Amino acid sequence: MRVTVYVGQSADGFIARPDGTLDFLDRMDPVDHDMGFGEFVQSVDALVIGRNSFDFVMNSGHPWPYGDTPVIVVTSRPCEIPAALRATVETTSLDPAALRDHLADRGHSHLYVDGAMTARTWLHADLVTDLVLTSVPVLVGEGLRVFGPLEREPSLRHVDTTVFENGCVQTRWAIVS
Repeated sequence: MRVTVYVGQSADGFIARPDGTLDFLDRMDPVDHDMGFGEFVQSVDALVIGRNSFDFVMNSGHPWPYGDTPVIVVTSRPCEIPAALRATVETTSLDPAALRDHLADRGHSHLYVDGAMTARTWLHADLVTDLVLTSVPVLVGEGLRVFGPLEREPSLRHVDTTVFENGCVQTRWAIVS
């Protein structure tokens, strides 16, 4: 199974400020530059998203960005799914390996894993196969990193890099070990 982590970050590698705000990511200007995100979402069979990230998306005031893609919210606490999304959104508390196997049994072959804690957990479980990191041209100085401390150092193979008109730089990596 292919498992991709797709993340926006500051040029110095932070995905959120220390208080969790993401205002600096607004510089990506997704209205004018989707930077391949729409095409990427169309390429995945399902999205595995952490509870905090799901809540952020739901409270962002923006339209639901995942269309009809099945979404699995990883959470250990009750989560109210809006009626309009119940056909495509479900919750789970399965660990990453069990969830990957469950989704493979359901016929999924390419997962998008979103949310810092969820991405970190999947990386530590050696389940992530691809990284797409989009760096916004701003230095934040401190905050939350997508992976945090690592128990091991996975080797990466560069796939490609794209520089967008808005100054963002997107690098795709394959995890090889």
